[in-house]
Amino acid sequence: MKIQWHGETCFTFKGKYTATCIDPYANGKHNLKSVDAASIMLTNDYDGGAQLVPGSEKAIVFNWPGEYEVQDTTIIGIPAYTKEKEEGDTAKGRIVIFSFMLDGIRMCHLGELGVELDDIGLEKIGAVDILMVSAGGNNVLDPKKMHATIEQIEPRVVIFMNHTPADLEAVVKEIGIQMPEPIDSFNVQEKSQLPEERTDFVVLNAV
Repeated sequence: MKIQWHGETCFTFKGKYTATCIDPYANGKHNLKSVDAASIMLTNDYDGGAQLVPGSEKAIVFNWPGEYEVQDTTIIGIPAYTKEKEEGDTAKGRIVIFSFMLDGIRMCHLGELGVELDDIGLEKIGAVDILMVSAGGNNVLDPKKMHATIEQIEPRVVIFMNHTPADLEAVVKEIGIQMPEPIDSFNVQEKSQLPEERTDFVVLNAV
C-alpha cells in the first residue's frame, strides 16, 4: 500500500487491488488535481454540498456516519466534532472520523477532531495500525490533547496532516520526539512490517 498526503486533510491510499481518497475538496488548498479511486471519504461534508476535484464523480462517496464496504475496503464512519461544537447544537462543528481497512491494515483519519474521544468513539475506531492526525488548524485539539488522544488509540504509526512548520514543531515537542525526516509517501506491503512495541511518527511532503 502507498499512502500520499496532498496537504490539509487530503490523502490518497493505493492498495493492492483498489484505491481510496479522503477529502479531495475542489476548493481545498491541497495539491490533488484529480482522483482515481473506487471510494472517497469526506470528513467535513454532512450537508452533502461539497464540490470535489475531477474524477470524484466515478467514485462512491461517503460523508456520513455508518458502516460500509466497497471493493476491498471496509469503512466505518464515526460522528465527532471540531472545537466549534456548542452545547445544545448537534450540527455546528460536526465531522466524521473514518476508520477503514485496506490490504489487511486498519487506518483511522481523525479529520479536524477538536473534542476528546469518549469510550464509544474509541471502541468504534478499533485497533488502529496507521493513524492520521491534524497537527494544526484553528478548530482541532491542542498539542497536549492530541498527544493524549494518540496514546488512547495506541496506533503503530502516526502520520501528521493539516499543519504549518510551526504547528508540527509544537506537536513534536509535546510528544517528546525528534522531528521525523519528511518523505514523499509511506509504503507498506504487509501489516507485519509495522512496529509492534512502539509508535513510529511520520511526516509526509505534500505531493
